[in-house]
Order: sequence, then C-alpha cells, then structure tokens
Amino acid sequence: MQSILSSGERDVANRLADGESVEEIAAAREQSVETVEKHVGRIREKTERAFATLAESPFTDEVAAAQPSAAVDAIREAISR
Repeated sequence: MQSILSSGERDVANRLADGESVEEIAAAREQSVETVEKHVGRIREKTERAFATLAESPFTDEVAAAQPSAAVDAIREAISR
C-alpha cells in the first residue's frame, strides 16, 4: 500500500523521527525553514486524518491483524503519546 505522504514529506518525517531539527532538515534539503515547516504541517494534518479514519473504520481490527506485530506496536505507542 502506498503512503499518503509525498516523497518529500516522507523524507522530512524520517528526518524528524531521527531527531533532526527543522533547521537541520532545511539545511540538508537546501530549503527554507518555512518550506520544511509547511511539510511538517501537512504531515501532521495527514496523520490526524489517518488516525481519525482508523478510529471510525469498521476494518481497523482486520487491517491491524494483517500487519507485522512490530508495526501495530509502533502505532499503539504513537497513539498513546
């Protein structure tokens, strides 16, 4: 299944997960801080929509059962924060 994040958003998300600051990401991507902050905003918006969809979907348990347990554990941990 394809990610709902664009390739640029995935790159920014991975860098954030690795602990890079917005300023570091902007420098590495040769972009302005404002551009990276826009990516972060879109990532947050898409993540919120994905979680809302999961909460309302009658297929959540079925889809979760088909995922590797590590992926399900990571999602549960993210939700609990």
